[in-house]
Amino acid sequence: RVTKVCRLLGVAVVTLTMLHAASKPEPVRRPAPTMLEHRRRVSGATYAARIPRVVHQTWMSRQLPRGLADCVQTWVKSGWEWRLHTDADNLELVNGSYPALLSLYMSLPPVAQADIARLLYMHKWGGVYADLDVCRLEPLDPLLEAAASGAVPFGDGGGDGGGDG
Repeated sequence: RVTKVCRLLGVAVVTLTMLHAASKPEPVRRPAPTMLEHRRRVSGATYAARIPRVVHQTWMSRQLPRGLADCVQTWVKSGWEWRLHTDADNLELVNGSYPALLSLYMSLPPVAQADIARLLYMHKWGGVYADLDVCRLEPLDPLLEAAASGAVPFGDGGGDGGGDG
């Protein structure tokens, strides 16, 4: 189970960091590079170093559920910057930085709004997103370095990344 979580986290980190790293949009006249093309242009160490050391988590309010405090503390004490985003913070992010998405965002149920906000955190600030019930068991830096070098198996695009771990 931990292996699957790490694989999924690795996929999310690499994919969402690429969103953050693309600060200037590609010209319309040529297609955006694929993940593989992007990796070929950026060395593994440089790629991993470009991921901001910030962990994002979200909840309805600043009052977190008691049963999740232990997992949350693993991120707070990770040595990375930790940010908790509330529903109000998420609305402010969309309204202030992504106003073109506001009407769509407002039409969604709260859970879907949080899903959209998670992607926007990665686009605006980069870093790592972790659900409140996900505990950090190991430092993330080795995983990010392995993902950047291509050493982390990401599966074939189907299911949860494969494997039996």
